[in-house]
Order: sequence, then structure tokens, then C-alpha cells
Amino acid sequence: MSNNIFDVAHLAGVSKSTVSRVINNCENIKPSTKAKVEAAMKELNYTPSYFAQSIRTRKAKTLALLVPEVSNLFYNELFNIIAEVAMQHGYLVLLCNVGQTRERILSFIQKLRQRNIDGIIYCVYQSSLLMDELIQISHQIPMVFVDYPNPQRDDISCIASDGLHDTAQIVKMFYDQGRKRIAFVGLGDIVTINYRYLGYSASLTACGYPFDKGLVYQEYLSNYSGEHFHIGYRAAQALMNRDEKPDAIVCGTDMLAIAVIRYLLENGYHIPQDVAVTGYDNISISSMVFPSLSTMAQPIHEMGTAAADILFKKIENNSYNKSLLLQSEFISRDST
Repeated sequence: MSNNIFDVAHLAGVSKSTVSRVINNCENIKPSTKAKVEAAMKELNYTPSYFAQSIRTRKAKTLALLVPEVSNLFYNELFNIIAEVAMQHGYLVLLCNVGQTRERILSFIQKLRQRNIDGIIYCVYQSSLLMDELIQISHQIPMVFVDYPNPQRDDISCIASDGLHDTAQIVKMFYDQGRKRIAFVGLGDIVTINYRYLGYSASLTACGYPFDKGLVYQEYLSNYSGEHFHIGYRAAQALMNRDEKPDAIVCGTDMLAIAVIRYLLENGYHIPQDVAVTGYDNISISSMVFPSLSTMAQPIHEMGTAAADILFKKIENNSYNKSLLLQSEFISRDST
């Protein structure tokens, strides 16, 4: 016969409710009491039934990270950070590949709510009317938005890097190097990349460059999976077929930049002598490609930790909200 919570309480010399409070990581428990209960659980080889707890407390001790595509290395790294923080609080994290259609995203959220999910971290992707619906849902279930610069409202929690400032900094660096024609490669329907484009265009003006729309290449994603690389390759081809070719290319993501580099090398260009290239994100392979990619390193550890910490506060009180706009760090490598 397996041991139960009463056996643990008897061996530890405490009440059943005290054992329950230790299992649920409640506050105001003496360290000595917690140690006795944990020792008793270990001696009896007792494993709490989290399914039974979820029925009693209506808490699943589970969070969900919603991303548009699990193959994106940035989201994989973000998940690892959030999962580590969640585990310290006794929670598990589900990684959900929700795609980018309204129906699929809302269907995922509905199913998660039916399973008593405690909170959601949603990685914002496309700018669309869906955000209005998601914001309404966030008033009903704790939710934190990542990669969504707060649009001056205090009823939601948002975490993002300051893309506008970051790309402006890159343009200024190229200006200081004496580069004459600075191009931008982006994705027109992605919220954060639009901010990066705004930083690029504002910095061109500030540095005295004339704006040339022929140096801007943006596509809208028809299907997220695998598209970044192909768009970057097409962008480089279009830009380098111009009579006045760019001598620097600012890319909205690392994958776009890696594709640009691939095209340039295949067509005999020297990097960075002929064309300098920068990315954004500092995904793990950015230091492994040749030439190694100069890029803006998003503070991904800070983003993941902050997202989890804010979500736990919202689980306790969903009216709590906090938004952060974080600074990235430029990593200079061989492509510049």
C-alpha cells in the first residue's frame, strides 16, 4: 500500500495542512518545518498528486509559452529561461506552437483555459486586430506579452527590447565608418521589426542621409516556417542588382542577415570590405557562421526572467501590470 499525506504528516510530526502548504510552496513556513516535511516525503518515497491538487485548488501549476514557430532559435532559448524560473516556483511550462492564424491562436488559448492553465506568456508576432482580443483575454487570465512594445497603456504587461534605439545605433555606427548607402531588410508585418525599421529611417535622417526607398526591402510572411532565410536571400539579390549598390545592410533578424551573407559570398562580394552586414537577436549560430555575424544581442535572459516573474505576480493578482523596454548590446564580429 502506498504512503499518503497523512503518513508524511505523522512521520514529520506536523498537521496534514502543513504538509499541504509545503507541497504548494506557500509562504510563512519555517525552514526547519519545511525540512522535516521534505525529509519525511523522501523517506516514505511520497510523490504528491498534482492532478488532485489542481482539482482542489483549481490551479494546474502550469504555464504556457505561446510562440509562432518552435523552430525559431530565439523562442527556444526564451523557453529554456522561462522553464528554469518556473521550476523554481514549482511550475511546469508548456511550449505551444500556435502559428499565426487567428483561429489557431484562439483555439489554443481556449483549450489551455479548459485545462485550468495558470498563466500565459504570449510572444507577439504579427501586428493585427487579434491583439485587441488577446488584451481582453488577458483581463480574464494572467498573461504577459513578449516582443510587444507597450503602446502607452497600463492595463497589460509587455516586455520588449528597444528596437528603435538599437537600429538607430547601428546606422550611426555605419555613418561613423563612412558608409554611403545603408540598406534595410525586414518583415513588414512583424511588430518588433517595424520598430527596428523606424529606428533605421529616423537615424538616416539624423545622420543626414537622403532616404532612398530602393534601399529598403521588406516582405510579408505568407508562411512563417523557413521563410526568413529565403526572404533574406531574395532581399540581397534585389539590393545588389541595383546600379547604386549598398555598402551596408541592416537586417531585422539574424536569419535574414545570414541569408544576405550567403548571397553575397556566393556572388563574389567581400564582407565587410564591399558590404557590411548586421543582424538582430544574437541567436547561437550567429557566432558560428562565416564570417561571424555582428548583431544586436537582445537581453534574452532578462526578458525571460522578467516575463516569468511578472506572470507569477499576476497569478496572485491579475490587476498587477508592469511593462519593460530593455536595452540590447551590440556584438561586433567579422561582418562589420
